[in-house]
Amino acid sequence: MTTPPVDEEDPQARLRDLEAMLDALGDRAVVRLGPNGEVIRWSRSARAMTGYTESEVVGRTLALLRTEEDRGAGLLEQELEAVRRHGRRDFQGWWLRKDGERFLARVSLTPVTAEDGTVTGFVEVLRDATEAARAESLFHGLLESAPDAMVIVGSDARIILVNRQAEALFGFERDELVGQEIEVLVPARFRDRHVGHRTGFLHNPQVRPMGAGLELQGRRRDGTEFPVEISLSPLETAEGRLVAAAVRDVTERRETEQRLQRQRDEILELSTPVIQVWDKVLALPIIGTLDTLRATRLTEGLLERIAQTQAEVAILDISGVPTIDTQVAQHLLKTVQAAALMGTVSIMSGVRPETAQSMVHLGIDMGRLRSRSTLQDALQLALAVLAERAGTAQAAARALTSGEPR
Repeated sequence: MTTPPVDEEDPQARLRDLEAMLDALGDRAVVRLGPNGEVIRWSRSARAMTGYTESEVVGRTLALLRTEEDRGAGLLEQELEAVRRHGRRDFQGWWLRKDGERFLARVSLTPVTAEDGTVTGFVEVLRDATEAARAESLFHGLLESAPDAMVIVGSDARIILVNRQAEALFGFERDELVGQEIEVLVPARFRDRHVGHRTGFLHNPQVRPMGAGLELQGRRRDGTEFPVEISLSPLETAEGRLVAAAVRDVTERRETEQRLQRQRDEILELSTPVIQVWDKVLALPIIGTLDTLRATRLTEGLLERIAQTQAEVAILDISGVPTIDTQVAQHLLKTVQAAALMGTVSIMSGVRPETAQSMVHLGIDMGRLRSRSTLQDALQLALAVLAERAGTAQAAARALTSGEPR
């Protein structure tokens, strides 16, 4: 005796095979319904899912498993009629197990038709989606409670989910953002660059800040822009890889940083004041340790004042510098060299005996820089330099005058 080909098998046998395959999936149950929705066949997985035995449900409709509200609304009859008219349909709702426990059912209902198109019954595939819904609810709860604006984006760069913080931050309603490309939240001038950033992330997805070292900007619904920080995280889901972007408005922090920088600049200005102590004589009292930033500001400030006052002598008073090392000496020497290029003689004052010994011990050569132990001595030397320069200038003028034709 030979086994008939698959296409010639008894339809009931094929249905049993289908039931066996669905039973193997574990999380799905298959039910065979008659033309009026009454249960004809009840699978093992259906029994495990609902708690009802086959004898308890065969001949009855699945209104047995529906809530009182759904039964009162005739929801089961409406679903059957929709399938009769339009074919296979998917539904979702709360059902009841035998012990009264509610579970979220996701249902696929397919009509079984005769050759003339008459609906002779239905096949219902039932899935318990309670845990999935609970996990989804938890995810949405965490998303909504996040302190930052959260934007979930699909692999096609279109927005799938946003939380209320994102709505508040960007000024969009949720339904205005869902389905839009993520670039809707990026200023127009940065969009091409942003496409490259997100493409690079999708090729190498990992938790990381976006645009490290760059100043990123977000765009609100009204077109205004604001500085942001963005952290990206890949999410592996049944629908594929998603990207979660946590967006934080850093306007206040940037303003604070700028304010602190201005204050630091002002302190530097105050700590390196250039004082005009005499006509064409400037004094620069240096207090505290000289680092690269202070030395740069010191040189810039001195050169600006030299240009403004046409100073011929600059006194660098180091009595307030605690130690002189090679680095400090190099900073001072560069300042002196820069001043010399503008025609200004530099004099160092406030050199204490221990400072002089330290400089000699370190082998620091300050070149031809003139030095005095006190500011008063340095000022007297400055006046002498001015007088010397004045005398030299007068002599040069007389020589030029005597050489002119009468």
